[in-house]
Amino acid sequence: MGFAPTRVLAKVANRAAKKIPAYEGVCKLEADSPATRALLRQLPVTELWGVARRTGERLALMDINNAWELREADPKRIRRAFSVLMERIVWELRGRPAIQLDDMAAPKKQIMVSRSFGRMTSDCADLREAVRRHAARAGEKLRRQGSVTSAVMVFVRTNPFQLEQPQYRNSVVVPLVRPTDDTREIAQAAAHGLLAIFLEGYRYQKAGVMLIDLSADANRQLSLDDTAQSEADRQRSQRLMATLDKLNRELGKDIVRLGLPRQGNAWALRCERRTPRYTTRWEELVRVKS
Repeated sequence: MGFAPTRVLAKVANRAAKKIPAYEGVCKLEADSPATRALLRQLPVTELWGVARRTGERLALMDINNAWELREADPKRIRRAFSVLMERIVWELRGRPAIQLDDMAAPKKQIMVSRSFGRMTSDCADLREAVRRHAARAGEKLRRQGSVTSAVMVFVRTNPFQLEQPQYRNSVVVPLVRPTDDTREIAQAAAHGLLAIFLEGYRYQKAGVMLIDLSADANRQLSLDDTAQSEADRQRSQRLMATLDKLNRELGKDIVRLGLPRQGNAWALRCERRTPRYTTRWEELVRVKS
């Protein structure tokens, strides 16, 4: 059994408790102690949670071979070279909690965001706003698990239970030039997909975006068309998306978003009977008067 101030260190402690007889089955690690430093120096970097063999090979090229060397690496450099998840592992090794339980779950192979509309619409602009919002939410989820996507699927459908209405459903897959986690590229691909399948004369009830062909950001491969400028653009994109996610996480969902939804949009979900969100919305707190 292992105990430590962070999840990554706790996994190191648990491994030590099982494999080192001196701990007698129980290992407690501090954020920075002689025992912690000794264990991290002996632990190959590929034995850490979240560090795959191929990632270990790339770390070795940076002269990072054990967990202690990764702990002492520059977090920003690690994020630029790999992903936000690898940066969080660095912080966790230093004793600063940075990984949530969702981050430790197995990465999803597909990410889908869809929603039925508050009322049906035949307006392409309404569908475009809905698809753009879904693409932004899917991009957030993609970055949270440290992945990139190579293709975007968009789908629309009418209400299958209103048989008196003309029925239509369709989907399309839009390949991306290169794997990405940039919301702008995902939203642009989704918009192109929507235009390819949208038909006039139908009242649409639902639209959705699915990210497919996912892979780890840390294993992203360079293409023959990549240049020094394209690598600089990728790093600029990562910084922008990290800032966007941080603002939305700390100040509230959709504080920063792609474009502004139109007033009175039909696609928005009706929430008349929603329970007040006391824990996440200041304006919905109960007012008490003395």
